[in-house]
Amino acid sequence: MHNYKRIFVASSEIFSGFKVEVDIRMVETRQDIVDIFIGELKSVLKKNNFEVLLEKMKYENKWHIHSHTMEEILTSNCEDTFYVCNHCK
Repeated sequence: MHNYKRIFVASSEIFSGFKVEVDIRMVETRQDIVDIFIGELKSVLKKNNFEVLLEKMKYENKWHIHSHTMEEILTSNCEDTFYVCNHCK
């Protein structure tokens, strides 16, 4: 049985450690992964009434994956972890 889910973790001053599991069969680009990741983060913040953090999310628009190519993500092991970063300049 194949496991198509990969773990993506926030590399961020404010949101460090936040994790999202993404099914790699549902994405085509790294931006697709970032969009899912940000959507999950916003959802958790809304659900738990973290209004100040939600406000900060409006200005956190530099989220990206720069450590791995899409091919590397798609061919990785299910135990591998990837980082979604928002603190590069």
